[in-house]
Amino acid sequence: MKTRHHLISRFEKDLTKCLVADGELIIAACSGGVDSMCLANALLKAGARFEVAHVNFQLRGADSQADAKNVQDWCDANDVVYHMKELPAEEEAARKGDGIQDAARRLRYAWFEELRTERGAACVAVAHHLKDQTETLLIQLLRGVSPSSLGGMSPRNVNIIRPFLSWNQEEIEGWVALDNVPFREDKSNQSPKYLRNRIRNEVLPLLESIRSGSVTHIAEWADRLRLQAVAVESSISDATRDIVRFSEIEYNGYDGEICRIHLKALWDSSWGEQVFDRLLAERHWPYGARKEAFTLGQASIGAEITYESDSLTRERDFILLRNIRVKDSTSHMDFECTITEEEGSCESLGWRSEINNDISVPPPQPNILWIDLDALKYPLLWRLWREGDKIEPSGMAGTVNVSDLLTQWKVPNISRKKSRVLADASGQILWVFVASEIGAKSRISRHVQLTEGSKKLILEATL
Repeated sequence: MKTRHHLISRFEKDLTKCLVADGELIIAACSGGVDSMCLANALLKAGARFEVAHVNFQLRGADSQADAKNVQDWCDANDVVYHMKELPAEEEAARKGDGIQDAARRLRYAWFEELRTERGAACVAVAHHLKDQTETLLIQLLRGVSPSSLGGMSPRNVNIIRPFLSWNQEEIEGWVALDNVPFREDKSNQSPKYLRNRIRNEVLPLLESIRSGSVTHIAEWADRLRLQAVAVESSISDATRDIVRFSEIEYNGYDGEICRIHLKALWDSSWGEQVFDRLLAERHWPYGARKEAFTLGQASIGAEITYESDSLTRERDFILLRNIRVKDSTSHMDFECTITEEEGSCESLGWRSEINNDISVPPPQPNILWIDLDALKYPLLWRLWREGDKIEPSGMAGTVNVSDLLTQWKVPNISRKKSRVLADASGQILWVFVASEIGAKSRISRHVQLTEGSKKLILEATL
């Protein structure tokens, strides 16, 4: 058995590793169990400036009241400031639809932070130890967390410190026995209905029976993973900046656009798959759906995978992620416009007529069209293109599918639906126009090309 002096000296060093300066106030989270009572005792013996915080969730009737009294009695006996709060874990769990333990943890830490701020404390100390570290890693593995998130708890995480993280259960219980610290056993710690309890009471003893020291080795491995996770996180963050371009304004650009995953950068980066996986995991895509989505990079242009409100579409050079619940602003009604007069305007299009002469020539802008007014069959219809649309383009013999023109122009798949055509009363396509990130493109029919002296209709589409 190690001496009290040795235990105090070791604890003081561990407190320093938690970046706690001399004289800073610490809030010690204390349930009344052996671990947290040892923490309170250690802070007392080390001469730290601290106050105790106890939460009563009132889940175990008289036992809960006895836990609170045990902590308060110890504080009174040692002249330590005591804080107690009753919190409704069952109500919180019902409201959030999760487990009692998750709800209790959320409420507990929220109050600890509130109390820390109110009391002007530097941090909140909790009694997590080496076995907790092992349990946490195994729980993370069972829950399938992201590899970059896999790792142990750190000695300090913002305002939470864990000075017992390198201590095993036997050392803690030994110190409690040495100083005769009163504690209470929480009977719910034996309940098999909680995952952590089953790992603690069933899995860890089995691992120790297979190989002695397994719990310690796994905890040490968890700490190494934590350190490596920091480096991995930094690398993934750097790679994300190269691979993913987020919309500057939420759902800007294409309707519902969230971001674009650039394929060349994705393939060039050794972190590409991790970046892709992280992006979808953060949007709650399950593992199987994420693996399937990654195959889009090898799929044909236009291939699409959806999950809940998200859609991934394979474009020529990137994969587009968008929210498909955002209203599509390009409905057919938005872009249908009938032209019956020689001057006017409608959504995305304006027009006027004038006499052509031998001096003027059509401007080079693809969004401006000059056509022979006398060759037109009214009414004209300005609409979104449809599968099967064809045009007899100027400068070419025969007919070309509008879809082939869009492919030739390398129009991104998601922009194709916004491509527009001008058709006459017979349905003949007079003009094809599209504006996308690759620029504006257009093609006129040879049947409405201007001749000298003819009257012309000038149309200008909105870019």
